[in-house]
Amino acid sequence: MGFEHEDYCKYIDESIFHKKLESGLDVYVLPKKHFAKKYAFFGTHYGGMNNVFEVNNLGRVEMPEGIAHFLEHQIFEDELESTFEKFEKIGANVNAYTSNGSTVYHIETVEEFDQALKILMNFVLDAQITDKSVEKEKEVIIQEIKMYEDEPEWQMGTNLMKNLYHKHPVKDDIAGTVASVRSTTKEQLLQCYEYFYNPSNMAMFIFGDVEPTDMFELVEANQTEAFIKRKTTPKLIMPNEPFGIVRPKSIITKAIAKDSMLVGFKANSVIDQKDRELKLAALRVASDMMFGKSSTAFSRAYEKGWITESYDMDVQLGEGYAYAVFGNQTDHVDLLHEEILRTIEWHLNNGFEHEDFLRMKRKLLGRFVASFNSLQSIASNYTFKKMRGFDLFEQVEAFNKLSYNDIQNSVKTFYDLSNSSMSAIIKDKK
Repeated sequence: MGFEHEDYCKYIDESIFHKKLESGLDVYVLPKKHFAKKYAFFGTHYGGMNNVFEVNNLGRVEMPEGIAHFLEHQIFEDELESTFEKFEKIGANVNAYTSNGSTVYHIETVEEFDQALKILMNFVLDAQITDKSVEKEKEVIIQEIKMYEDEPEWQMGTNLMKNLYHKHPVKDDIAGTVASVRSTTKEQLLQCYEYFYNPSNMAMFIFGDVEPTDMFELVEANQTEAFIKRKTTPKLIMPNEPFGIVRPKSIITKAIAKDSMLVGFKANSVIDQKDRELKLAALRVASDMMFGKSSTAFSRAYEKGWITESYDMDVQLGEGYAYAVFGNQTDHVDLLHEEILRTIEWHLNNGFEHEDFLRMKRKLLGRFVASFNSLQSIASNYTFKKMRGFDLFEQVEAFNKLSYNDIQNSVKTFYDLSNSSMSAIIKDKK
């Protein structure tokens, strides 16, 4: 059994081999000779946003918020033996995460990799969901939700997303709410498992000192019959998100040592799939040029004592949403808010220096390439991006192809000062 194609990136001298198995499951293998550790990631394109969908024979289906995260917890359940102990016995580690658009189960080990991979596939593809396990896990997840709700930084970020988005589920907590968790049933979990944990909706990623052909054969041989028979993948239904924001500002008071704030910018329009790699690279370079440590904005804010070591910066593009966030710990929330808006407005009107663009492009491309020195970094980043519709190799290519005009145009089409909101936490004076 060979592979369908090899993706090679000359800038980092790495290849990843891909094969779509007969069942429809995509398998990606990146061989890294002489590395001791091996990693596997088994993911489904099913996450916190997949609560309203369309199924051929059922029409529109609505599920409780947080059900994908709930299902992740349930899949680890085993009444006979702890899933974690199964891996510990062979010296392997296992964990999982649920994001907006995916759920990923992952393992790492030095020894017994083939056996660890078999255990991974077995517990994900043979979920044991019972009334007892569901009721028990509800309390665990509710405690998790309450723990996060007590975190000021989490509240600030959540409030910002609710300030920016009216209807899009990107504003909702991936774990759901206490009410939505309590309302979730075993039947709903089994239904979502049947729909979203199917070969054409999942992918396996393997990294380390392995032979691609051996890995394709191993994965193919350990698919269950029930898994192979699953053919229906629901179509995600996204709400009609209005153009504008919900509110321009939200402030909460907490017993904290230092105030913090975030400013979010909701994009003017949704980014086309075909432009996303280049657009994301352009926006990240532009962010660093506007607010990075070598920027005028950083120097000015740092000298005035408005920020600490650096700006927190993030740009996210996903299905039906696109936004950028900037912020910092500060005891001058309003002044820093005005400074961020003023900086973006200046660049909207005046653009960027060409030399600054070339320097920043080289810097970020170099940082990107350097991250490939770590197998763990390659494994987690490649999987995370692929499950979100991006490709790590293509992003390296996008950084390299980036032009000065791409930077100028991306900022002008992405940012609108009237489509921004600020979320802050300030010290409780009492």
